[in-house]
Amino acid sequence: MSINTLIEKGLLEIYNEEHTTIASDITLAFAFDSGYSLCFKVMLASMASNGILCQNPIVIYTDDKEILKDPIIALVADRISVLSGEKKDILYKLAKDNVKRPERGNWNRGTFLKWSIFEKQDTERLLFLDVDMLTLSSIDKLLNLSPSTPMVACPQFQQFIKTENTEKNLQNLLNGHFDNKHKSRINSGVMLVNEALLSDSFFNEITTFASKRLSIHEQGLLSEYFSGNRKMIKMAPSKYNYQDSYLRLAKDDLYSDLLNHISIIHYAGGIKPWLQNSNSISHLPSIKTWHQYSSLAKKIL
Repeated sequence: MSINTLIEKGLLEIYNEEHTTIASDITLAFAFDSGYSLCFKVMLASMASNGILCQNPIVIYTDDKEILKDPIIALVADRISVLSGEKKDILYKLAKDNVKRPERGNWNRGTFLKWSIFEKQDTERLLFLDVDMLTLSSIDKLLNLSPSTPMVACPQFQQFIKTENTEKNLQNLLNGHFDNKHKSRINSGVMLVNEALLSDSFFNEITTFASKRLSIHEQGLLSEYFSGNRKMIKMAPSKYNYQDSYLRLAKDDLYSDLLNHISIIHYAGGIKPWLQNSNSISHLPSIKTWHQYSSLAKKIL
């Protein structure tokens, strides 16, 4: 199974065949519940449209059996892994006991779900992608950035960007020029993982590490682990995980220039293009872009 399955059935189309991204050694992985099925399908439409890893196997991690009833998801996924047993107990306990905001229990459980990827796969590498994203152009350079490094990820945008050298920081992040916490705080929405971490032993290692400390969220715990293991991680330019809520801080020409150079845009945070809370910013090109890809996904929604 793959995105190509949907293309062959005429449900999605490739529009940009000149700059496709092909890599035979990568599994695509996603983690979500049925509430995110719609944006997952729009994400698939963006990947198909830009020819991003359309032939690669897909694994979906979930704790929601309703996903199993979705015919499109069943068609595209090679494997749907429903969280259960000891692994479920471990991740749910971390979501409850090892984050500073346990009142966000449902959200915490959803974010820790992505740690399920740390298991043996059928390929040497795995690319994890959040589903509140779009791929806008080739990700070849991301995949070839540091193949021997166990983890490649992008920084979590820091709050000081909003008040300190905003435009310079936004440009630097796009190009991979990082400072302060951007050197060590990751956003786990995009993780390129090689076989060194694709094992039960690493799952046990990272969850044991997390169980002994408290952080603001799941990716905070990941950041702490890799801060102590710097040789295991490579930070990629934020063009491969650019957070829309910060993009909106840019004005006029800079906004347009940044958007034109983003390969993966991430609608992280509470405002989502598919929710009514985005109506006040519906005129912005990044929001319009999501709806354009939603139109391309109409046959699978």
